[in-house]
Amino acid sequence: MKPNTRSASGALLMLVIIPVIVGLLACMPVPIGDPERSRIDPDITGVWVVLDESADQAFYAFEPYDKRTWLVTGVPIEEGDDADLGDYELQSYADLAALIENTPVGRDGVSADNVENFKVWKTKLGGEWFMTWEPKTVFGNESFSPETWWVFRINRPDENSLDLTMLDDELFDGIEETRRAYERVVKKNARNDELYSEEKMRLIRVKPEHLPFFRQLAGEVIVTD
Repeated sequence: MKPNTRSASGALLMLVIIPVIVGLLACMPVPIGDPERSRIDPDITGVWVVLDESADQAFYAFEPYDKRTWLVTGVPIEEGDDADLGDYELQSYADLAALIENTPVGRDGVSADNVENFKVWKTKLGGEWFMTWEPKTVFGNESFSPETWWVFRINRPDENSLDLTMLDDELFDGIEETRRAYERVVKKNARNDELYSEEKMRLIRVKPEHLPFFRQLAGEVIVTD
């Protein structure tokens, strides 16, 4: 059966968040940084893919919501009902390119059955850049406000790579759960390895010739007509 499709506006309110990118890593009870005082980085705008062994493979599209924040849409890479993608390890961009060039989107190839939406912004503390991901599909809360946020230190090894290292929660034990209190800890320990998880995930920029594949895959779960 073809995955259900929904309108883009409906996706924001109806689809369940499955945090592909963060797995079981620590999350924060408060956001870091003020999105109203942030500025997006145009070099990050665009479509990226996560291919790490420690995370499910997925595309992430960074679309400017305004001058300060991005709307990030995540679409996982999954097998269609009648597909066997065992020949593709998807541990490098070359693996992804081979998959795209040889496999259709749909039940006979690559498919998707959920979408993630985040509000994302950058903050500089203690000489390091951080990125806060705020889930935008929230259930069981009348205000539709999230109860947790995911915060990463970001590094750019080159123009086509973006490394995300999640904050560990150990140094926040006993800290008042306010944004200011958490930011003081981050600022003080920005160069302290104990602030961060040992795992980091690399996002790789999707090449222009492969963007149609992403758009077709996103069309499995988001319909804009």
